[in-house]
Amino acid sequence: MELREFNAMLKSAKSKQERLELFDSYAETLFGKGRYGDAAKVYARGYAAARETNVRAYFAGQVGICHYNAGHDRQALHHLMNASRLFAPDMPEFMPDMYGFVHFHLGSLYEYHGRIGKALEARRACEEYANAQEKDTQWMLYAGISRNFEALGRHDEAIRYSQKAIQVLSDNDPGLTYLYESMGNNYMGLKQYNEAIKHFSKVLELDPEFERRDDVHLKVATCYQQLTNDQMALASYEKILEIKHLTGKRENLIWLYLKIAHCQFRLENYEKSLLVTLEALRRDPRNKLEKVEVRSFLTNNYYELGRYKEAITEGEKTLRIARRFPNENLFFFRMALSYFKLGDKKNFVRYRNLCRKRFAEDRWIAYLDKLM
Repeated sequence: MELREFNAMLKSAKSKQERLELFDSYAETLFGKGRYGDAAKVYARGYAAARETNVRAYFAGQVGICHYNAGHDRQALHHLMNASRLFAPDMPEFMPDMYGFVHFHLGSLYEYHGRIGKALEARRACEEYANAQEKDTQWMLYAGISRNFEALGRHDEAIRYSQKAIQVLSDNDPGLTYLYESMGNNYMGLKQYNEAIKHFSKVLELDPEFERRDDVHLKVATCYQQLTNDQMALASYEKILEIKHLTGKRENLIWLYLKIAHCQFRLENYEKSLLVTLEALRRDPRNKLEKVEVRSFLTNNYYELGRYKEAITEGEKTLRIARRFPNENLFFFRMALSYFKLGDKKNFVRYRNLCRKRFAEDRWIAYLDKLM
């Protein structure tokens, strides 16, 4: 329908109902062409002409949705809230599908602006009439509710709504990967790491080229570390490194080399841990904490390899950079033991006392005391 045809038909319309239907039909045509501003104006004319509260709510909601699609958030919020107030389920002409769709858009707007509680409230209103919505709207509604619960730390409920979203989708729908990722995140939040791994693995199974696959591998590695499965954590970190090299992006990978070195160390693969640490050092870490942690791992590995002089030399270099750093307990105990192995009682006692002060609850304190 073109403007001239619309105006002619509007002029010849014999009833208010016919005019309202014309406003709705022509606005829908404009909306379908992406002319959201023009569609909003026509829907607004329908709103002004309507008298029944639910019909007015319908047109107000359509004006809001037009502004939403045009990116006019303030106007969208105003008209959608007006529609929400006008809808009366116990009055004639109530449209449950439109009531739900208005609140679906309200939920998206509130979430975008960080108002998570309001987003959840709006989406729960939409959920009352979820069966009246298209399947795409249904699964996005449940996924949105899941995100809101996740943001509120209510992980059990977030998982339940992700499962509801999955039930709506077909087996090959691309939206499934995001839902399984969300479930993995929430199982991590519940410290159910085996379940988290299962769902993150499903993401990579469904889409090996998933846009955040390196993040997913990192979360899998973190879960394995929490389960003290260093071999599987190592495999995940090495996969991330492979992906990083394949993409060719220039970025700081020192943190990743440190993760790999730590896993190799815990697996007692000290030569491999040392090689990875030297590679990290070759990449010239600029961040002070990264630099000192890298150097501290040289001491750790040299000690375990029986290279006590090198362990001490690298250890003293490390302490000239900083006195506190991640995994420092590994370092200080090995500094003490390196001095002991070399027969330097004075420095052994100095580091033993430092370990007593900083790591009083560590089981290694008793071992150091036995050496005296």
